[in-house]
Amino acid sequence: MDRISDLPKDILHRILYFLSQEDAVRTFVLSNSWRYVWCTRPNLDFSDINFKGNKQDFLLTVDKTLQQYYDQGLSLEKFRLYASLLGKDYSHHESVLLLEKWVPLLTGMGVKAFSLSIISDRTPGITDLSSVVFKADSLEYLHLNRCNLGQNIPENIPFVRLQVLRLQNVLIEEEIFEKIVSGCPLLTTMWFRECKGLKNIKLEKKLLKYLKKFSFINRNTPRIDECIVEIDFPSLEKMEIIGSKIRFHIHKFDNLKTWCLDMVEIFSSDSIEQSELCIDAPNIEWCSVMVPRT
Repeated sequence: MDRISDLPKDILHRILYFLSQEDAVRTFVLSNSWRYVWCTRPNLDFSDINFKGNKQDFLLTVDKTLQQYYDQGLSLEKFRLYASLLGKDYSHHESVLLLEKWVPLLTGMGVKAFSLSIISDRTPGITDLSSVVFKADSLEYLHLNRCNLGQNIPENIPFVRLQVLRLQNVLIEEEIFEKIVSGCPLLTTMWFRECKGLKNIKLEKKLLKYLKKFSFINRNTPRIDECIVEIDFPSLEKMEIIGSKIRFHIHKFDNLKTWCLDMVEIFSSDSIEQSELCIDAPNIEWCSVMVPRT
């Protein structure tokens, strides 16, 4: 006897939440109860890697699905889009226009988590991000991959709910970084991997009151272009810094539990010369610290 199909719709939605988009669609064959549930699940995950059809069909599928969700007044918790803008049949301009249409729809549906990965054949392999993304004030989680954040940033960024910011292979200047951070008063997690353009990151209590986890990984940046991470934030619980210069303005971290340093140069707050690493972290649970470079 199939008892799962008799479960309330919100429970069925929760089951589908953990399936891929393709697997969720396949559930329509299970029974009448499942036939249309996948069309209204609270998370959407689109990737053109395994999409059966040309790239224009892929864009149309994403567009049609989002419009149907919006027209039905559905809520959406999570939206992920992976698109490879490679080849003649994939217009960069068209994709930007579609993002400008989709993001307001997502905001109207109250989306909380948004992940965008764009693989482009444009030099240097990243895509200018539409400013409309920075107007999605419902976001609590934002992950951007292979985007240029320096072209279309609005003056005010209303990320008043954003708690997690993840940037990967992103081009971002210090001024833009500071503007984003100032618009995110509730940030608890900052994660950067192989980002370019940043010369200085300041972790200060007055701007990042709730920050608990900070990760900066940059293995591929030439040493002359390395970023300096300045730490004046005693309440961090996780610190992971790989491939950077670090300037400690404080040395006592009572809440620090996870700590990883590698390929780094250490400086004290009042010196331009490298200094010895001296940290007081009485509650550390896991630690991996390599000898600072000289």
